[in-house]
Amino acid sequence: MKKILLVVVIIIFITLLLPLAIVWLIGGSGEGQSPIESGTVSVYVSEEDCVKDMDINEYLKCVVAAEMPADFEEEALKAQAVAARTYLYSHIAEKDKGNIAESHNGAVICTDSTHCQAYISEDKRRESWGAGADENWNKISTAVDETTGQIMTYNDEIISAVFHSTSSGMTESAVDVWGADVPYLQSVASTGDEESPKYHSELTLSEQEFKNIAEEKIDGVDWNNGLVSNINRSNAGGIVTLDVGGVNIKGTEFRNIFSLRSANVEISQENGNIKMSVKGFGHGVGMSQYGADYLARQGKTYEEILKTYYTGVEIENR
Repeated sequence: MKKILLVVVIIIFITLLLPLAIVWLIGGSGEGQSPIESGTVSVYVSEEDCVKDMDINEYLKCVVAAEMPADFEEEALKAQAVAARTYLYSHIAEKDKGNIAESHNGAVICTDSTHCQAYISEDKRRESWGAGADENWNKISTAVDETTGQIMTYNDEIISAVFHSTSSGMTESAVDVWGADVPYLQSVASTGDEESPKYHSELTLSEQEFKNIAEEKIDGVDWNNGLVSNINRSNAGGIVTLDVGGVNIKGTEFRNIFSLRSANVEISQENGNIKMSVKGFGHGVGMSQYGADYLARQGKTYEEILKTYYTGVEIENR
């Protein structure tokens, strides 16, 4: 009888306990899992000043809801979902290397749109969307769920999937905007952006107002050298560098100083005023969101949209 009981105990150990022990030894208690393996990600919620563990897809739905209008075409929303997931995974990869922003309070990513991706909570979504909240959420959820795990890579490396609202009709290359030549972030044609409500904007200042703002932000200006000169533009039309009061600055800096929607700006002087006529909205690099929606309305799939804006990338599951 004892022998029979011993055999039973051994069988139970082999069939049930041994596999659990092996899993424990190999994988630990689960605390060492990467966000991708566990399906969750740590997010620093800037508005609440706290870190929360979120389901990756649920986090991405909140990002897509904040980053792209819900009335955009489904294929555009899917393209945004893949871009947002790729952006997140690139941050996860950096954290695995020990690279993490101090402002994240130990989390992988944050909800501050000026630093990471935009994010919108359920309360704010419902307040913004009103009666259409459930329909909009279901549409965005479908876009994220149907692209689960899909990210973009270049030469087997996760890309930096930057995007912007509206281009000037051509996207900008990374080298012209940030000074780094990134092979998959090249300038490409972006048809349909002129239909965006954010395509054109203007700012008119008196000459004195222009000077006051410039003097506050730029050291060493000398108006004897003229107001604006030596404008150097990219192939897409964005200002790369220019002289303001004889001081050479980057186009991105000029944009920030005068709170312009983009660095693609025509500057003219008329009747003592400085007129700045702007095309596009955002840095102009990577995917144009309004361009993506236009392509989707022309029947393009999200894969085709992404490969239009990110040169030479592959879309894969991870």
